[in-house]
Parts: sequence; C-alpha cells; structure tokens
Amino acid sequence: MNLMDASVQPLALGLLESVTLSSPALGQLVKSEVPLDRLLVHLQVMNQQLQTKAMALLTALLQGASAAERKHMLDYLWQRNLRQFIYKNIIHSAAPLGDEMAHHLYVLQALTLGLLEPRMRTPLDPYSQEQREQLQALRQAAFEPEGESLGTGLSADRRRSLCAREFRKLGFSNSNPAQDLERVPPGLLALDNMLYFSRHAPSAYSRFVLENSSREDKHECPFARSSIQLTVLLCELLHVGEPCSETAQDFSPMFFGQDQSFHELFCVSIQLLNKTWKEMRATQEDFDKVMQVVREQLARTLALKPSSLELFRTKVNALTYGEVLRLRQTERLHQEGTLAPPILELREKLKPELMGLIRQQRLLRLCEGTLFRKISSRRRQDKLWFCCLSPNHKVLQYGDVEEGVGPPAPESLPEQLPVADIRALLTGKDCPHVREKGSGKQNKDVCELAFSVSYDHGEEEAYLNFIAPSKREFHLWTDGLSALLGSPMGSEQTRLDLEQLLTMETKLRLLELENVPIPEQPPPVPPPPTNFNFCYDCSIAEP
Repeated sequence: MNLMDASVQPLALGLLESVTLSSPALGQLVKSEVPLDRLLVHLQVMNQQLQTKAMALLTALLQGASAAERKHMLDYLWQRNLRQFIYKNIIHSAAPLGDEMAHHLYVLQALTLGLLEPRMRTPLDPYSQEQREQLQALRQAAFEPEGESLGTGLSADRRRSLCAREFRKLGFSNSNPAQDLERVPPGLLALDNMLYFSRHAPSAYSRFVLENSSREDKHECPFARSSIQLTVLLCELLHVGEPCSETAQDFSPMFFGQDQSFHELFCVSIQLLNKTWKEMRATQEDFDKVMQVVREQLARTLALKPSSLELFRTKVNALTYGEVLRLRQTERLHQEGTLAPPILELREKLKPELMGLIRQQRLLRLCEGTLFRKISSRRRQDKLWFCCLSPNHKVLQYGDVEEGVGPPAPESLPEQLPVADIRALLTGKDCPHVREKGSGKQNKDVCELAFSVSYDHGEEEAYLNFIAPSKREFHLWTDGLSALLGSPMGSEQTRLDLEQLLTMETKLRLLELENVPIPEQPPPVPPPPTNFNFCYDCSIAEP
C-alpha cells in the first residue's frame, strides 16, 4: 500500500495467490486483509506484470469463495466497472496480452458464467406464482397488444383454452408450458432467456412469433422449443457449469464487451436460428438438422474471437447455410487429401484424357439424335423435327417428323448440313429466332433453351435454329456442337461430369496408397555423388 520498490508488489501479490490456493483458512485471512477495492487499484496501474499478479490473486480469491460469496464478489466487481476496465485497458491495450493474463480472464469468464448454473439446473415449478406470471408475460408480449387483456368477458374455461392455444402458437410442445421447462438443463435459464429477448428486443420477438405462428405451410419455426434447445447449445459451447481448466486461455473478448453477455448472445442466436430455418426451408421434422447447422455457425464464429457483440452478429449472419455447406465440403476434401498439391497435380494431368471422354460421349449423343419442337409465330408447339449427326461426324441430318412416331432412320432424313459449312454456334438472346419473338415469360423460358448454328448457304449466311426439350439436352447439344467446331465445352453439365470423373479416377489411382500420408512437397532429389567410380566396368573380364 505504501510507496516501495516496483518489483516488490508483484512478488507480494504472487505470494498471496500461492497462500490463497494452498489453504482455505489462509485464503479467508487474505480475503479479509486485502479488500477488493485495493486489488482494483493495482489492476488499474499501467504495469502489465502488476496487473497480471493482481488478476491472479483476484481469480484465486473467487475460486476459493463459496457460491453465495462468489456471486456477491462478482456483483460488486461489476458495479465497480471492472468489466469495462478489462475490456478497454487490458484486452484492447497496446501491449500484447500474455498467456498468464489470458488464462485469468478465461477463469473470470468461466466463474461469471458459472453463476447461471443454479438456474440451468432448476426445473420450472408449476406451483410457483412468480414463474406462472413470467410465462403469462411471455404470452401477453406476443399476442396481447398493450392495454388489452385476453378474452375480456369470456368464461374461465374459454380463457384457459385460448391461453393453451396461444402457448402452442408460441412454440411450446405442450399446451401446458411448464412440462417443456421441467427438463434440466436448461431449466429456468431458458425462461430467463425468452423473457430477456421479449423485453429487450420486443419488436424482433413479436415479429419472430407472429411470423411463424401464422404460417400454415408446415415451415413454421417454434420459438419456445428453439429457445430451450438453443439455451442448452449455448451452455455447451460456453461450458456453463463445467469446472475451470488449469491451463486454458480460451476466453471470449466480447464477453467483457457488455453486461448480460449470455442473454445478449441468446438474442442474436435466436434470430440467427430463425434466419437459418428459412434458408433451409425447414419443417418440424428438420428441427435437429437446423440445430446442428446453428451449432456449427455459432462454434465457428466464437472460434474467431470477435471483439464485440456487433462484430459477432455481423460475422455469424454472414455465415449462411450455403456457406456452411461450402466449408463442410472444403474440409471434407482436405480430410480426404483431395486438395493436397500432389493430388491437384494428378487431377490436372488426368483432365485432358477425361475431357476427351466427355467429348466422345457428347458426339455419340448427337449421333443418336433428338426430337425438337418448332415454335410457330402463333406460339404453337405442335410440329416436331429430328436432328442427328452422321456416324462419320461430317454432316448434320434433319427433317420434320409426325407426332407420336419414333425417331426416324438417319438416311431417311431429307435435309443435310455439312459440318465444314458451320461458322458459329449461338445461344440464348444471340439466336435469331429468339430475337424475333421479343420479351415475355414464355420467351424467357425459350431463351434459356435456344441455340442456333450459322452456316454458309451460297453467298449468304443462314441459320439452323433449335429449342432444346430440356436443360440437359441443351447442354449436351451445345457441348457436342462446340466439340465439332473445335471450341471448348463450357457448359455446367461438362463441369459436373468432369468433377465426377476426376473424383472417381483419382480415388482409383490412390487405392494402393490408402492410409499412406502423402507429403505436401515432393521429396528432395539428393545431390549427385562426388565421383562415379562405383560404376561396374563390364569390359573387365572376371578371372
């Protein structure tokens, strides 16, 4: 307390920490002799070593206290703005955070979150007047506008029936919500979270409940059931109620960023759950799948250690369902070794051969031929025509056919177009038969399936116009015609086929290397020997 050499205070605090941890009786003595205010003074000194030792003694005193004492001490510390000081002057200080301080912040976070454990382990008491009123407040906030009371003038039975129906709309599995909240964990902690959300974000709460309770397409997201499961999930991710590790440094900076961090985190997470539910177009049967995705979204974002709740909100909302699927796919490929440099090199070497295989398949498909529909100026699609490629790949043969008749023999087709005369392949809006039709929904559909080939007809340029019967046929024909013209096959179908063939071929090539680690880089080639005198001279005859 008095002015002394700067090196003495950290040593003295270190001794007091050892004393506190070694003996509960001596810990009580230290607690009575060293007031919390005095430790706060040491924490606010801009000396990192002194701050660390003061924080170590503080966490040691908290760990040695009973549950009631610990709650009282933490409440006092928060009132004295310890959280704000840690956030501004320790977490965001210019000097890097040491491992020892990181561990003490982890312990402080774990002990503070541990205060939630009694609520998490306590089931709802259906005979508690206070808890019944809290449930009614939750229902009223969603379904009863301010100043209006439920069923004024209705009989008691009718009012009870209306309440039960509204609790079901609120997302409880039972008409009596007490049955849902008897499960521990999360016990009363789930009710605390729901009440906090309804009171601190009333517009988001009302929107969530009313939006889902009015849906009749089986895609409604149950608020209460989601909140109960989400509370369990947050307790697991934040290790609520688990003993402190002696070495962990895994604290979350945003925990010190605002008061009521657990409840605030719940408010962000429940809105994320609703957003993910919509992205997945989930039904009640998909509830567990949605929770798995939300767990992954929260775990991945918490692992990034965002410095504030707003940053957490931004990052977790950017991690959409589609992004989670993409990350899963990438991680699976990494796990399988598919993205290792040697495998990527192998895939590049296999590509030309497999593209040749795809080209061959496309040309065979053109030789089989396809029935196309003609679209007249009156939009009637009653005329059919057939087109195929000759077996020698030199001529396109085509002609009209009758409805209900099978594909004709190629030699019976009256018209022929030599492949050598084809100038270019056109698709979509570049096709002349699409340009003539103008706009409209039907024409938009036609546009996606339309392609033409331009060819020399005497001195003029003429067109052979197609409208594919399906998107797959469109891809097969445009690929095949591109291959005939010597252009690259750039359709989505080619990309999918190539990926599938590459995956299969790579796995076949690597069968013998199963469970053998493949190095990232090739082994180095050893330097040549200093001389080659070890070579056997065949000219010397053996005795």
